[in-house]
Amino acid sequence: MKRIILSACFLLFLPGGCRNDTVPAPKTETTRVRVVSIIPEDVSISVHSSGILTSEEEIKLSFKTGGIVATINVKEGDNVKKGDIIAALNLAEINANVDMARNGYEKARRDWTRAKSLYGDTVATLEQFQNATTALNVAKSNLEIAGFNLLHSTIKAPGDGIVLRQLVKQNELVPAGYPVFLFGTRGKFWKVRSSISDRDIVRINPGDSADVVIDAYPGVKFPAVVDQVSGISNPMTGTFETELSLDGMGHRLASGFIAGVDIFPSGKKVYVMLPVGAIVEADGQTGYIYSVTDSGTVVKHKIDIEAIKGDDAAVKGIPDMVRTIVTEGAAYLRDGMKIEVVK
Repeated sequence: MKRIILSACFLLFLPGGCRNDTVPAPKTETTRVRVVSIIPEDVSISVHSSGILTSEEEIKLSFKTGGIVATINVKEGDNVKKGDIIAALNLAEINANVDMARNGYEKARRDWTRAKSLYGDTVATLEQFQNATTALNVAKSNLEIAGFNLLHSTIKAPGDGIVLRQLVKQNELVPAGYPVFLFGTRGKFWKVRSSISDRDIVRINPGDSADVVIDAYPGVKFPAVVDQVSGISNPMTGTFETELSLDGMGHRLASGFIAGVDIFPSGKKVYVMLPVGAIVEADGQTGYIYSVTDSGTVVKHKIDIEAIKGDDAAVKGIPDMVRTIVTEGAAYLRDGMKIEVVK
């Protein structure tokens, strides 16, 4: 009985299973995107780096001769005026050398006067007169040397500025030429020393403009100009140093401030500027974009990312025939996918 019922059920559903119903074709996947037309243009890409703020000129001040430091009139951080005496040596020995040189000069002058008179009376020979003249000149030079050493046995401020560092204490014995102070001149302009990679240094030249930002003054951009570009790399870092002249604009600045630097090279190169969102699978200096074909599909292209400028990227390597790039929706695309362009 069960077998008859199953056979009947089978016959009941058999006609339906034999119908030639049409299977619906799968719908083509379409993604809505926005596009932009691209045009190569001459662009100057800024070079960003960090640097250290320093005085317009930093000078190591020292004594001309060695000796014992008698007085130091300043300390680190003091502001001084041009000509202020900031340190001096014990002058006992130096004054003695001056007196000795002066006495030697006076004796040589008397000998020369006597030799001249005797030579005029034909008592002394020409050689004796010439020797006296030479001795007088040597004694005069020795006196000038002693006077010069005495003059430079005190250290005077070479200009208005600040004592950045004191390297010697009072009563210390210092040799000739040993640095006593690191002095920074104070003026309208400051210096910023910044390290640049070899990729960017070739784009920078003296005279290029720059903007400098300092943490102490958020939101303030200090105008600067490139003064020097190093021709040799730092062996420790492999970077190249640039020196910029910065206008302090009346703000209170100090050596050692950390500065962010944006240099604008005067030379321009041809780039295509694209919104950053148009680039997918970015990895360092490379990425991918999608161009739109006449048939409404997209083609994937590998490009080189030269620099980021705000919300745009300067890129190279786009094929010449490409004129339209997907900007919004690129992250959801695959090569050859059908798209719908949203106006």
